[in-house]
Amino acid sequence: MDLRHLRAFRAIMRAGSTVGAARALGVSQPSISRLLSEMETALGEHLFIRANGRLVAREAADALLPEVERALAGFDDLLSGAGRATPPLRIAAPAGVVARIFGPAVRRLSCDTPGLRVHAEILSYNDTLDAVAAGRLDLGFVKAPVSHPAIASVEMVTVGSDVVLPRGHRLVGRAEILPADLRAEPLVLLGRHRPFRVVLEDVFARAGVQPEIAIETHAVSAACSFVREGLGVTIANALLARAEIGQDLVSRPFRARIEHRFCLIHARRPARPRLLASFVAHLQDVVQDILGRPEQAGRALPE
Repeated sequence: MDLRHLRAFRAIMRAGSTVGAARALGVSQPSISRLLSEMETALGEHLFIRANGRLVAREAADALLPEVERALAGFDDLLSGAGRATPPLRIAAPAGVVARIFGPAVRRLSCDTPGLRVHAEILSYNDTLDAVAAGRLDLGFVKAPVSHPAIASVEMVTVGSDVVLPRGHRLVGRAEILPADLRAEPLVLLGRHRPFRVVLEDVFARAGVQPEIAIETHAVSAACSFVREGLGVTIANALLARAEIGQDLVSRPFRARIEHRFCLIHARRPARPRLLASFVAHLQDVVQDILGRPEQAGRALPE
């Protein structure tokens, strides 16, 4: 087999047919069929079942795809990095994590690694998981737990939830904020139907509080921007909530047992383990700086 077979296989997996794969690669359909036949012969097994004019991937094809993605990504990096000392470090996370956590960590890593190049993508947790499993990324930041045969994970931190408030808000003097304290308070809430939102709504229901939802959004950074404009208060995981505080915003612990676990993920056999280990160490330092109380990182939350 050579790269033509791998690219044809990947295109078929994405398109679901040899016709679609041929269109994507700009070649003829018979060429794609021939490459697939040669690849199956080399492997000694059929990769697809033909049904209703489409190719349905068998278990062998699903297992092979991450390895093919990783091989092609490595070859593409080799071509794009020709003449450079190292290929780029490919990382991904949601927008707030890239800006508030990856940013400082990359700056620290750059001091240790002259000539470092970084490709930072903004992806959801699920898309990050898929990209790392497929070999398109070196490292991703996601919510734990993670269970995938192609992925290794490093536990980062377990935190509760914070309420983010404008600095002059009436609740700033509280050591912690109860659900009842937010009665009739305009709220900027995150992620309708997502697990955190479902648990949060249950917390309010058990406290007998009908939340006054003013704005809904899907990113902590966006929610905090609305809080800065005086449009309400938000509730978010304590890590990203505290990453947003400053002269205009403060955060206070939300008295409810809502746990957020975060981890870093990478391939089980990373291409540059030393570079990744160094970056992970810097990320852990940034997380501890944000939380301000490193002795609490990773501990179970109080009842």
